[in-house]
Amino acid sequence: MTLQADHLSGMATTHSGRDRYIETLRGFACVLLVAYHVIGNDPQHGMHITAHDNWRLFTELFIHIRMPLFSFLSGFVFSAFVADRAALSVAFGKKLRRIAVPFVVVSTLFYVCFGLINRDFSLPIWRIYVLPYEHYWFLQATMLIMAALLVSNYIAGRYARAWMTALFPVSCAVFIAAPAFDPDVFSIGSALYLLPYFLLGQLLRIWSINRRIGDVSGRRIAMALFGLPVAVLFLLDLGEYRGWNTLDFSRESVLGLLFGVCACLFLFFSRLKWRPLEFVGAYSYTIYLFHVFFTAALRKSLAVLAPGLPNTILFASALVAGLFLPIALHKVLIRSRWAAALLLGITLRPATKTGAGKTGSATDTAVAR
Repeated sequence: MTLQADHLSGMATTHSGRDRYIETLRGFACVLLVAYHVIGNDPQHGMHITAHDNWRLFTELFIHIRMPLFSFLSGFVFSAFVADRAALSVAFGKKLRRIAVPFVVVSTLFYVCFGLINRDFSLPIWRIYVLPYEHYWFLQATMLIMAALLVSNYIAGRYARAWMTALFPVSCAVFIAAPAFDPDVFSIGSALYLLPYFLLGQLLRIWSINRRIGDVSGRRIAMALFGLPVAVLFLLDLGEYRGWNTLDFSRESVLGLLFGVCACLFLFFSRLKWRPLEFVGAYSYTIYLFHVFFTAALRKSLAVLAPGLPNTILFASALVAGLFLPIALHKVLIRSRWAAALLLGITLRPATKTGAGKTGSATDTAVAR
């Protein structure tokens, strides 16, 4: 069985039946993320969509699911409890290795590559490590959340579960208040935006809610309980986009938070398992780090080789490139101990001999220790 390093959390996962649905949801989140960057968040990026059409509708309607779902899943697999100061130090070291090192190295590569392509280095390079920079803000925010929870849970000691439970409604209130930070050092504003979702995943884990609602009837009740609000909120959000109502579905709004929370819980309790998404989800961290390199390269190449290509073909081609070329890159990078450590945050164990007397490959031993 192949072990892959866990994504955005630093824990090791397997492809066992127990967490196949987690990998499937990661794969789904990856598809939404790559599709979003292929289309572009504004006319200056991606496919340069200027019209208020279905392409832009797709990016807007999933704003409350894309990154919230990533954060929710990270919270679910994250281990926030530490027994003593030594364990706290070890946990910090793992998170720095798994998230901070690739963040610095890959964001620097992005800065250099796109600076050379666009002939623009007007942004001081130090800003990309301190302030939000492109999509790498998510890594800054996630590191802040993890560090804060590790330290606060260490201080809380045996009251850690009660502390995180009480913190959830507080984080929701802060989310809705949407405090602004100028400068937004280390994406603290985005950390507060993601915190309710991260805590929600963590609470499901620490209170064993997943096991308590593990039978089919329990999950059906949970799916109905959260699925109906998702459907209603989706239609209301669509109506707001079309101008049929004046409800507030902005990024940090009451309805936006309710939509995101219900969507995460509905997807989680649905226990979706689909092997193509599961396969993609197993490489979600690598896809997150590198997809923009490939989507941008393909888009620029097609603009030269096949100008005027229909948007549907351009979208499909870039989506496939953004999902599967990072997977191919991952398989190359884990052949080198240094490349795996610097670009993926993975520590490779030495290959061991299998029962058949053969030597295991680097892929088979790529785990986050």
